[in-house]
Amino acid sequence: MRSFGQLIFGQQRLKRLSGFRKDARGVAAIEFAMIVPLMFMMFVGTVEFSQAITIDRRVSQVAGATADLIARAKTVSTSDMTGIMQVVEQLIKPYDHTLLKMSVMNVAASPTDATDTKVCWAYAHNGGAGNYSKDDSYALPPGVVAAGDSVIVTEVKYAYEPLIFSHFITTTKDLTEKFYLKPRLSSYVEYDGNDCS
Repeated sequence: MRSFGQLIFGQQRLKRLSGFRKDARGVAAIEFAMIVPLMFMMFVGTVEFSQAITIDRRVSQVAGATADLIARAKTVSTSDMTGIMQVVEQLIKPYDHTLLKMSVMNVAASPTDATDTKVCWAYAHNGGAGNYSKDDSYALPPGVVAAGDSVIVTEVKYAYEPLIFSHFITTTKDLTEKFYLKPRLSSYVEYDGNDCS
């Protein structure tokens, strides 16, 4: 049989334990500790994702602006292209412009067949997004150019490096864009004496 002291001690212990069960003061701290890692990962993911979208939009802007600047001229020179690339470097800021590679070319269709297209001239910035030279075949989407016409093509590639997840994702993701624009003032744009005739 239990003594009177043991019964009282046992009842006091039960009251304390049942008191813990009813006490809700630490619940908020436990819930906070469970939610913080999830909220942190969501915040970091949002920052990373928004940066990738911003750079991708800049890459599209660079491709379009470059083609537009070249399509406005009848002729361009190497110094003109150097100036345009300086503009491009400003467009991509505050992101690293050395990760941006670009190829610019004038692609012309033969006078008799719009599907027979060749490079008239090509210019590469930071090594270029592709390796092109004069008279290389270049496949254009259907309907971009008519027989005897030409189009300015810009290909842009940006090696995106994750900002926060770089410790976990060690490879770069290429953000690419192609842009086609017909010359405005003539059927082709001449580059340093190279034409499409």
